[in-house]
Amino acid sequence: MNQPRKIKKQIKIKVVFFFILGFLIGNFSANLILGDAGQKTHITIIYSSEKASWMTVAYSDFMNEWQNLHPGNPISIDMHPYGSSDSIISILNNEIFPTIWSPASSIWMSILNKKWADLTKSIDPILNLSDAVKIIYSPIVIATWEAFNHTYNIKSFADVHDLSINPNVNVRMAHTDPRLSNSGFMSVIMALSAVSGTASENLSMTDLLNPANQQWLREFESRAVLYGKSTGFLARYMKSQGPSALNIAFLYENLIRDISSTATGGKIIAIYPEEGTLYSDHPFCILNADWITPKQRTVAEAFLDFLNRNETIESAIQYGFRPIDLSIPLDPAVFNYETNGIAFELNISEMRTPLDGDVLLKIPDLWLLCKATA
Repeated sequence: MNQPRKIKKQIKIKVVFFFILGFLIGNFSANLILGDAGQKTHITIIYSSEKASWMTVAYSDFMNEWQNLHPGNPISIDMHPYGSSDSIISILNNEIFPTIWSPASSIWMSILNKKWADLTKSIDPILNLSDAVKIIYSPIVIATWEAFNHTYNIKSFADVHDLSINPNVNVRMAHTDPRLSNSGFMSVIMALSAVSGTASENLSMTDLLNPANQQWLREFESRAVLYGKSTGFLARYMKSQGPSALNIAFLYENLIRDISSTATGGKIIAIYPEEGTLYSDHPFCILNADWITPKQRTVAEAFLDFLNRNETIESAIQYGFRPIDLSIPLDPAVFNYETNGIAFELNISEMRTPLDGDVLLKIPDLWLLCKATA
């Protein structure tokens, strides 16, 4: 090889080398300055199934806004509906790793903290109770068919019990499994309060161990044909299968709005029990877990801020949820008994969950002793 050609080759090699070196140095410097900007941040949201329709809309609106405001910071969100208790089990078993967790009721927050502490021996709770964002609620109601109620005039849990022991009435009742789902858990609390004559927050072990109360609950449960783990599934089952499959169910009020006028076999209505009802307040919690990065927490906080806006809450009202902020008005076209089977005014008292933690934890065990076995 002659000398000029050899020199040219060496120059090309040096140019390529310094080009690659410059690229690597520039890329390294950019990372020092910008961190991992441009990389997609992924979060997971686990929520109770009955708010799936609204959460789908809220997710879509939030993603559109984020992409417009933060084009250089892409995100992705996995949304999964779960039964409230079922989600706790999956978290503790390391089957799911939510960034945001939204059970149907605040009662599950303390339960998750306690079980997390028992399992991990950690002194730090997995969530801070005071940090939960609460914006909507939905009461537990007795769901039945309008035609069925014209005949039997159900007004209370006591009425459901009396129909269940009447051999001349074909009662086909359902609620979710209280070990897995919030609505079933709350329904059993309400039933126990009804039979004992005790305010729900004051239920005691004496009430649970009372043989007469247990017999009443056994009779109340005797016509149950289904115990599912998802309240949303139970509502859809009632809607699609008709009154011959299910004529009484214990659901959230917002689900009546979903199924009332489109159900197979007639119209489904909400009965607001005379004894009172428990409210599901749907807290949204960012977990204090080691699988959540600072960037994920930032995205999660932005999502909760978005949910807490008036316009987002107003969109929840369209799905039958009531706003905790009373300054936000209800839509009378939604909360309309004639069209959607749900009342505008709640003219019943709000019940409270038992204050005794031991009672709260034993209620599913009592239900196991009294539930229908057929």
